[in-house]
Amino acid sequence: MSEIPGDTSIQVLHIDDHPKFSDLVKTYVEKTDDRITVHTETDPRTAIDRLDSEPIDCLVSDYQMPGMDGLDVLETVRETYPNLPFILFTGQGNEQIASDAIKAGVTNYLQKDGVESYELLANRVQNLVSQRRSEHRAQIAQDRLVQLYEQTDGFYSLDEEWTVTYWNQQIAERTGLSPDEVVGAEFWEVFPEAVETEIYDNFETVMETREEMEFELQYEPHGYWVEIRAYPVDSGLFVHSRDISEKKERENEVQYRNEVLESFANTVSHDLRNPLNIAEGHLQLAQETGDFEYLEEVAQAHNRMRNLIDELLHVARGDELDLTDISLSESAGQAWETVSAKQGELIVEEEASFKAYESQLRRLFENLFWNALDHGDATEIRVGALSKGFYVEDNGSGIPSALRDEIFDSGFSTDESSSGYGLSIVDGIADMHDWEIAAVSSDHGGARFEITGVDIDRGTA
Repeated sequence: MSEIPGDTSIQVLHIDDHPKFSDLVKTYVEKTDDRITVHTETDPRTAIDRLDSEPIDCLVSDYQMPGMDGLDVLETVRETYPNLPFILFTGQGNEQIASDAIKAGVTNYLQKDGVESYELLANRVQNLVSQRRSEHRAQIAQDRLVQLYEQTDGFYSLDEEWTVTYWNQQIAERTGLSPDEVVGAEFWEVFPEAVETEIYDNFETVMETREEMEFELQYEPHGYWVEIRAYPVDSGLFVHSRDISEKKERENEVQYRNEVLESFANTVSHDLRNPLNIAEGHLQLAQETGDFEYLEEVAQAHNRMRNLIDELLHVARGDELDLTDISLSESAGQAWETVSAKQGELIVEEEASFKAYESQLRRLFENLFWNALDHGDATEIRVGALSKGFYVEDNGSGIPSALRDEIFDSGFSTDESSSGYGLSIVDGIADMHDWEIAAVSSDHGGARFEITGVDIDRGTA
């Protein structure tokens, strides 16, 4: 009974107890439409058996036959082949037979009435088989689509009382709850945690407004992201739930990369700005005075920029950095040379040594020094050791206590002309060393930063 894809031929089985009439029907029908081939049988039971072994597209049967009439044949055929086109082609036509045939599921009813009836029969066969084949192809496409969705997406339906009426296999695998456990139960009892999410509010809205809604959310109880489309139907809601965890993971990865790139760009621009300003300033002095000694400062600033770029690239690539023995006074002093000692005074109150990433520690000091000079208007900066770390403090304007928790946020600054990345960079460098940094009150009235969690060796250089 299966169809051959692309085949336009039509196989018809005609049952009639008069062989000569069957031959006549075969001749006229095949002459009317050369796509149709008519097979004949005089015994209804033999004809029914042929349906199991031959690809018959349409069954045409007489009504009055010995032992088994056309309606008996129809009822028997419908038990196994409910969709096979069946035409009752009879000379015993009356309203009662037609009514009984329709009730039994006949596809078409046609009376024998000369040559015209054969041509009409051929047209009916062709139309019915074409319609059946189109329906069959549509059903196959629909079944494949449903199968595809069943394999990839979750579907479930809820009635007006929030009772689960359908629960497909995909949503069962995702939630760990089989249809037997869910169908017939109230959705909010099965998923009480969903009441506290957008699912509850949005489903209520769709149920009330009868307008479809689409939304995304991370369903924490089951640890995945879903895209949900809720459609109102006569009996309640139909819900399409698609797992978009991988999509969200890719989006988060792209966002993270963009944030890394933005952070790297901001860090580069911030850290290079200060030595660049020094180079520009000394170059202008050299041009104005003709004193080439200023060019030494320009060369040092350029060298510092080159080193900064190399250091930042190593960090951005995730290269392994080496911990080295650090002298507090030497590291702070080298950073002060880059900042320019002419703007103030650096005092190292107590010497100490510890292990750190040398280039990154220098960046930490440089940013703290520039912060004190540029934003705190300090003239004196002190560096000293703590029992588990070190500090940097100044005599500038200080940091209001209300802002001490915000100053390390990327982009935060009380100065509109500032990028707000200096202290964020300092915080990142401290974190790189597994240190803690905090802004606290200073006895000198300015800002004081304490870096703790450092294994300090006091009194050595």
